[in-house]
Amino acid sequence: MIKHPLAHYIEAEIPDYAGHPLINALPPINSPQETAKKLNRYPTVGDSEKKLPGHIRRHAMMRILDQFLYPTKSHLQLEQMLSSMIRRGYLSRNIADASHQRNLDTVGYTDFKSASRNAGNESLVSSVIGCSGTGKSTAVEAILSCYPQVIYHPDYQHTQLVWLKVECPHDGSVRHLCINFFRAVDDALGTDYQQLFVKSRSSAESMLGDVARVVALHSVGLLAIDEIQHLEKSKSGGSQKMLNFFVTLTNVIKVPVLFIGTPKALDLFTPTMRSARRAAQFGSLNWNRFERSDKPEQDAEWERFIKRLWKLQWFEAPTPLTEPMKDLFWEFTQGIPHVAVSLFYLCQTRAVMARREVIDQLLVEKVFNEELSLIHPMIKALRSGRKEQILAYADLDIPTDTIRASGIHVADPELPHTSTEPQQASKAQQLIDMLMQMGIGSDIAPVVAEQAIEEKPDEDLLGLVAHIRALQEKPTPKQVSKKAVAKPAKPVYLKNDLRLVRQSSGTETYSKFQEMGVVIRLDSFL
Repeated sequence: MIKHPLAHYIEAEIPDYAGHPLINALPPINSPQETAKKLNRYPTVGDSEKKLPGHIRRHAMMRILDQFLYPTKSHLQLEQMLSSMIRRGYLSRNIADASHQRNLDTVGYTDFKSASRNAGNESLVSSVIGCSGTGKSTAVEAILSCYPQVIYHPDYQHTQLVWLKVECPHDGSVRHLCINFFRAVDDALGTDYQQLFVKSRSSAESMLGDVARVVALHSVGLLAIDEIQHLEKSKSGGSQKMLNFFVTLTNVIKVPVLFIGTPKALDLFTPTMRSARRAAQFGSLNWNRFERSDKPEQDAEWERFIKRLWKLQWFEAPTPLTEPMKDLFWEFTQGIPHVAVSLFYLCQTRAVMARREVIDQLLVEKVFNEELSLIHPMIKALRSGRKEQILAYADLDIPTDTIRASGIHVADPELPHTSTEPQQASKAQQLIDMLMQMGIGSDIAPVVAEQAIEEKPDEDLLGLVAHIRALQEKPTPKQVSKKAVAKPAKPVYLKNDLRLVRQSSGTETYSKFQEMGVVIRLDSFL
């Protein structure tokens, strides 16, 4: 039996919320400053970690993917919107009032199948629409995590489910969406609703009524439906049926519903739903990518974001952020946070595995071309500025698991990129490929891999590489030299350092030097 947090009531901030246990058990309403402080996530970079071997250090770098969140004005606006939706939705659902049981009885006898056919406008329906990779789902999850998901009220013997986030299935099936709902409720409450309501012959229509009753029984404060654009794939009018059902939920039970999706989701909304979105008293957010300032002396959200991200370097001598580098990252990411974070992470993994701890323009170009080729059409469309091209690639996303997998098989920037698929290759062949990428010759790599697997047959690839590195780092017997060998000095970079302006060819490097005013044309003096 899961023990849920007990309700601790605070004084109502406004008279409207007085005497409402479901509202007064929530945390205090945050100011924008408090919201920014709570949402800000910045991973630590330990000085001792910067001295670790590259194959270990890259694991610490994964914090960039998991623990970095830069709150913007959109985050603050979204938090205010969700805070208002949850509290206003509870106004007509007061468990301290005798009408609460009557409302439950009304829900129990309501035919949601017929009611959803005539769903009207409801101001408690809202949406967050934006291109994949802009961080809208992450933002919603971060804001909702500031609230306890479950609160138990002993005086009323009532279990309150403050929020519930459900992902729309990829096939757009209404039945599978209901199953996802019951599974999410069971995970939060420790109940067995999925086993109770999901049967082999259960239809989508019958389960919709069960969903509504569970929502009412546990006083769900906010129902967030993520990836709503997947309903586009549903057949036989299922998408419209589901959207009407959610609007009916807000009409009958007064539970706020938040849709999260890409611009393709806009095609799902019929004129009725479009009217509901326009009438929404809380507004609907367009979650856009970062904006870039046209004035060099002013920092827009993109400049502040990239400056903060750039400090997360696991190098003993961090690479400074130059204006050409900011321009290059903008060109390759077009202000999409997820793409920028992924590119920055992959550049670092390549640099440390190649034992050349610097992020220069040549490295960024190689990583973008080889590791992020999947998003090239989208970036090209964003550069064009043409709406039809942008919407064609609006659903593109880069799963974290894919990023991490590609980050393992990094290559020296100066070596050719291998296209061997690790899933199809044997363990020995994968190890040989990794050793060759680390700089071990093709004639020696098979022998070293065979010996390592023979000595450590149960180790995975990373363990075998660590074992080989340990053997390489063992000191070999040699004559003791009286003169100590001086270690190379750590590089120190200056502003507009020419070492960071290297291009893919000598001609391009020369042209870049001309733009910076470093190269003087002598013919003008002759």
